Amino acid sequence: MVSARIVLLLVALLCAGAAVASSWEDHDDHGGHKSWRCARRCEDRPWHQRARCVEQCREEEREKQQEERGGRHEHEHDRSGRRGDRRGEGSSGDEREREREQEQGRRPYVFDRRSFRRVVRSEQGSVRALRPFLEASKLLRGIRNYRVAVLEANPRSFVVPSHTDAHCIGYVVQGEGVVMTIENGERRSYTIKEGHIFVAPAGAITYLANTDGRKKLVIAKILHTISVPGEFQFFFGPGGRNPESFLSSFSQSIQRAAYKTSSDRLERLFGKHGQDKGIIVRATEEQIRELRRHASEGGHGPHWPLPPFGESHGPYSLLDQRPSIGNQHGQLYEADARSFHDLADHDVSVSFVNITAGSMSAPLFNTRSFKISYVAKGEGSAEIVCPHHHQSQQGGESERGKGRRRSEGGGGGSEEEEEAGQGYHTIRARLSPGTAFVVPVGHPYVAVASRDSNLELVCFEIHAEKNEKVFLAGADNVLKKLDRVAKALSFSAKAEEVDEVLGARREKGFLPGPEQEQEEERGGRHGGREEREQEEERERRHGGREEREKEEERHGRHGGRGEREQEEEREGRHGRGRGRREEAVETLLRMATARM
Repeated sequence: MVSARIVLLLVALLCAGAAVASSWEDHDDHGGHKSWRCARRCEDRPWHQRARCVEQCREEEREKQQEERGGRHEHEHDRSGRRGDRRGEGSSGDEREREREQEQGRRPYVFDRRSFRRVVRSEQGSVRALRPFLEASKLLRGIRNYRVAVLEANPRSFVVPSHTDAHCIGYVVQGEGVVMTIENGERRSYTIKEGHIFVAPAGAITYLANTDGRKKLVIAKILHTISVPGEFQFFFGPGGRNPESFLSSFSQSIQRAAYKTSSDRLERLFGKHGQDKGIIVRATEEQIRELRRHASEGGHGPHWPLPPFGESHGPYSLLDQRPSIGNQHGQLYEADARSFHDLADHDVSVSFVNITAGSMSAPLFNTRSFKISYVAKGEGSAEIVCPHHHQSQQGGESERGKGRRRSEGGGGGSEEEEEAGQGYHTIRARLSPGTAFVVPVGHPYVAVASRDSNLELVCFEIHAEKNEKVFLAGADNVLKKLDRVAKALSFSAKAEEVDEVLGARREKGFLPGPEQEQEEERGGRHGGREEREQEEERERRHGGREEREKEEERHGRHGGRGEREQEEEREGRHGRGRGRREEAVETLLRMATARM
């Protein structure tokens, strides 16, 4: 009886194992080779970790399938879009596209922190990336070959060596560390800190470490994909189980022939007995000091410390340069191929914008570039004016102007007119650390800092060569350059009035924000009232003083005449008294003379 139960138990276990294996084989047949490898790795984990490991594998597989379905639906939508329009039938791809736009909050150019997917998970840090721009919106197909990613590494952590099939341009948002690259057989090692820009070309072996003992190392990156548009992959040579070394995927015979060693040793290096701590691992203080020492010594190859003419291997300290635009309302720091030669091959410029609390950037647009901005610090808001997104909403109807339909006589058909300048959609977004937003070519936009903090933005401009920033307000307002006739006809007002409005702001690039403007207006009114009151007070004082002076003058004249009369009277009395005394003296003298 007991033996029968044991047999039944064994049969049940075998069936369950076969079912699991079958399920993973089904995944493998549908492109889930990665999931099969993941399941194999779970078998090597301790028994109490296997369930969690299998669940993670299934979650990754579900995410992969969703991405593949999204790509297929995108393809189906592109292929059958016109047919669906003709028949008036919505395809599943159309529905999912609409759902994605609704999830995006009708803001296809704005991505909050939750829009980033974790592509690397570790206890010591992570790498998060935005999904491909073409998945977010067809309006962003002009930058379909680019991705945005953010690396966060804990204090004293180390990112293991790898290479990617995409060019990487990084900006250090926070912290400090060391970066090592191996390219063309040369190892280069250099320190990085906040405000540094560095380039890691596709295929270059790259690894880095956070050398700070307290702060995270945060790097915002733009990835220019090469192999598959909008897709990039990490390739880890050093590794074992986690990360999995791609070298372990070669057959044992190839590995033995390539490295001339035993299978056991290869298994310890590249197989299931290899490194299992993740892509970002903890380093000791001594190891960090060693990495820092190599960087301080320079490891830049035979040209160090003087690189060959025209090259600038190593980081570029953007914040140590003079701002290209700066005033009390903000500063703009820019690096392009002329100032940082490593950007020359990528047609990308990098900039840092610091908008003072309560201020804003002057409204502007770019003539050639897509602008991708990442909020590094602070809070604020952004407004982007978009005609395309406006036309795509509600069957092409707008908030301010609608496309008109014109019926063809007797034909029963209709033709939809699209009128230029008939309505725009303004995309408004709150900005906070970790938010990213995209401004397409020619789209006017503005960024505003909150009253409580500065707004700091890291910006990557795609297709930067020959791009021009066209300002729509402030000292460089392009509208001021219109001739008088064009101003009068375009604005339906006198040229003098147009000039007065367009020339009101004298600041360049950055202006007082809406709240500051209101305060200035209130202050101006209050200040004008105070000035008038002070003037009236001065007039009253001046008038009173004049009256007093006149009164004193009148009193002075009258008083002077009285005093003179009194003086004359006193003098007359004194003179008459003196005459009588003199007469008496003369009489006495005559009498005395007569007696003698």
